[in-house]
Amino acid sequence: MQYHFQLEGQSLIATLRGELDLHTSPRFKEELTRLFETHSNVTHLIMDVKGLSFVDSSGLGVILGRYRELQERGGRLFFVQANPQVKRILQMSGFQKIAEFSNSTSDVLERI
Repeated sequence: MQYHFQLEGQSLIATLRGELDLHTSPRFKEELTRLFETHSNVTHLIMDVKGLSFVDSSGLGVILGRYRELQERGGRLFFVQANPQVKRILQMSGFQKIAEFSNSTSDVLERI
């Protein structure tokens, strides 16, 4: 899996490509944890998952862990450009109750 991070004010934008699974989740989690520790002002996580083709339970666990941290900071979690397969996995896992889905990163940035 490939990913890229960008800071935009109090938001961390994570752009993902490939599969977020048992093999790729640990490194992704380490990087997110480091960024959250380094940038204590980050309150929102915007995950651009347009290029994400698959996510398994370990990937969902990483996302859920960051969501809990965002809650403590008073922030929110967003998924942007989820393809139908990934959106279905996220929704079946209950993320529609704790996160917002959007078609555009710029729309999310304007709203927060």
